[in-house]
Amino acid sequence: MESIPRNVILDLLPAYIEGEASEESKSLVEKFAENDPEIAALIKTGKLETDLFPKNNSVPEDLELKTIKKIRSSIRLKIWYVAFVTAAILMAPLIAMQFTNEVNWSVFDFIVMGILLFGTGITYVLISQISDRTAYRFAVGIAVVSGFLLIWINLAVGIIGSEDNPANLLYLGVISTGIIGAVIANLKPLGMARTMFTTAVVQISVPFIALIFWSSTLEASPGFAGILFLNAFFSVLFVISALLFRNASISKPRN
Repeated sequence: MESIPRNVILDLLPAYIEGEASEESKSLVEKFAENDPEIAALIKTGKLETDLFPKNNSVPEDLELKTIKKIRSSIRLKIWYVAFVTAAILMAPLIAMQFTNEVNWSVFDFIVMGILLFGTGITYVLISQISDRTAYRFAVGIAVVSGFLLIWINLAVGIIGSEDNPANLLYLGVISTGIIGAVIANLKPLGMARTMFTTAVVQISVPFIALIFWSSTLEASPGFAGILFLNAFFSVLFVISALLFRNASISKPRN
């Protein structure tokens, strides 16, 4: 590790402590720390002593470019994985249509489902790159899958009455809350935790708003109790996501 200046490691250390360093950068820091007790102590405590950090030093351009290229390559590979999984899932109804009339998808159905599946996968891939903390990535996974299921169920059969019931448009408010909140939070763990808690509140509010304005549509199966249970289920998922985001905001990065 003598070929890497100590100042470079000190420049990388804040990102390492915050859990935002790339795998290559983490490896450099950890290997250097094996022979530097002071840096090893900083990693262990998770606290930075500002007097150790020289001013006006930056990561060498070639090292930075290598890190960026590695991240881009990893993202491209994951996008191909998402595309492959999307195609594999869509093959199931396509094959089923050859053997039964119970499955009758139109070209539009395949396009919509393809967009939903691919969009969900890409959203997870891009957002999960923000942090390497397991809690953060699980939180993102639960949030995007919940959003996917919410949209899919509403398009397929509808949660409140049929899929044509205008009351189901209330769920656009749930999805919008999550998206707008994520933008405002800049995808930071603590802000995302607040966003998911808010999304959970909006989710559980939907059946009560529908009860006021579309009460007649709640009489059909599964009834108000069934609709409330389904909304509570999604609300719990968003709360779990929020708790994981909050955990990611206070936990130390993996060493």
